[in-house]
Amino acid sequence: MFVLAVDNTHTDGYMTTKIKSRRRFLGTVGSASVVGITGCLSVSSDNSSGGAEDYPSNPIQTIIPFSEGGGVDRSVRELQSFFEESIDGRLRLEYRPGGGTQIGQQAVLDANSDCYTVGVASLPAFNFTMITGGADYELSDFAWIGTKLVDPGVLRKHRDDDRFEDITDVIEYASENPGDLSVSTSGPYNQNVLGLALLQEVTGAEFNIVPYDGGGPSRNALVTREVDLVHANVYNSVNTTDDTEVLAIHAEENNWAELTDNAPTFSDALGFEQEKVPPSGPEVRYAWYTSTEAADEYSERLSILRESFEESVTSQEYEEYLSELSPPQERKRDFRPPDETEQLVQEKQDQMESHIDTMEEVI
Repeated sequence: MFVLAVDNTHTDGYMTTKIKSRRRFLGTVGSASVVGITGCLSVSSDNSSGGAEDYPSNPIQTIIPFSEGGGVDRSVRELQSFFEESIDGRLRLEYRPGGGTQIGQQAVLDANSDCYTVGVASLPAFNFTMITGGADYELSDFAWIGTKLVDPGVLRKHRDDDRFEDITDVIEYASENPGDLSVSTSGPYNQNVLGLALLQEVTGAEFNIVPYDGGGPSRNALVTREVDLVHANVYNSVNTTDDTEVLAIHAEENNWAELTDNAPTFSDALGFEQEKVPPSGPEVRYAWYTSTEAADEYSERLSILRESFEESVTSQEYEEYLSELSPPQERKRDFRPPDETEQLVQEKQDQMESHIDTMEEVI
């Protein structure tokens, strides 16, 4: 009977479905065995097994701490169908922008969640809510599901701007004309401001940093020539490539050449040691989480969330989907399991706390 159940379920050929169905079937066998041994013993209590028997039987509320259409939203929508296939359930997206992502994160913690509410953290914006935003929560309140994306920092100019041939021209001008070049960022405390602050320290250049309310407005400011430059990230600015050009990238090496005009790394172009402006500072990562309270109460549901997240993010089908985007974006995928995600979040927290004084000097 076990063999027949597996064979009948897996006619679509997808590895994720095979893994998922095997897990669900084993769960059913486990429940049936308990009933068989104990006769009429009820196993209906969710807490008796972490509430995993029919999870998820309702849509999983997925809170995005930004407005619809931004980088985090696109990232979730790209993964949504693969995650839903893996977990055999539905996601219901909800947008809670504001407070530098603090409103969205607090909403997840306030949801009285039974693992039917998850959130998406944009690191390091997530960290700054605790460092400078007065957030009424701490790192231990979050149970991590995993990390799915890395997005390196870049500096862009308008393609019609013929004043600068490359990044060395920009740095030379900004050193000789302090504050004359305006650079937009997506907010006052984020990875973009940190990248600029460290770049100023190591080169002696001085920019007029102009924080905007979100990534879209900051990038649009360069497209419309309101500013001279924008400090953004590779994937969240890829829709401006017709109008803008990458001057340099924060990375150990440029593995995103086709998306960044084959630009050099900052350290290679300007001749400084890479640890002076570590690429991990200006990069963005998206990590999924739920509340620790929900995770403690419904541990098996958390396990299902984690398994399904890993299955979907690492699946061949998801990689093929990303490679077929225009332009191809398969390099954005960078899966990290829960333990590595927790370590990554702590490292981001430590890194941002160590640089907060440097950032406050420039904004």
